[in-house]
Amino acid sequence: MTLDTKLIFRAMKPKIAAKALQTFDRATAVVVGVSWAAAILMMVFAIYVSSLAMSAKHASENAQATEPNLPKIIHGKINQREIQMMVEGMQHRFPDIKFNMQGSEGLIVSTNDGNQFRQWLTALSYIDTIKPQYHWSMQQFCVGKCANNELMRAILVGETISFEMPTPPS
Repeated sequence: MTLDTKLIFRAMKPKIAAKALQTFDRATAVVVGVSWAAAILMMVFAIYVSSLAMSAKHASENAQATEPNLPKIIHGKINQREIQMMVEGMQHRFPDIKFNMQGSEGLIVSTNDGNQFRQWLTALSYIDTIKPQYHWSMQQFCVGKCANNELMRAILVGETISFEMPTPPS
């Protein structure tokens, strides 16, 4: 089948187009007009939504560019052998203060001698600074009538803290 160009040009003559429009009745013209109006309205809405999406994308890219890339903090348990070595070293350094392990990551620092209050506080401070890779939290702090008839007692719980390189944003 060959394409006849003369037939196409004949069909596109203004006289034939005007005749085709005259044969449309009012109902057909309303349907065609409403369809075109709906199509134009949808196209305008699509352009508006795509423009909103692009501006949201630019805003999120700007926010991601200004947000710092922070390292990841990793919490871990302290090796029980290291706590035992620390207790022995502390007992040697502060002979009037009692140091005992509590569980796998706890440490009890106590004394019954009220004259050793400053040395007891110094020992607690020293524990926190002796190894910077450990983070100690005070679970219990008592001065006066404490458990086990002790005058001063502190229970510390430790953990290791390390940092990991941040992952780049995707």
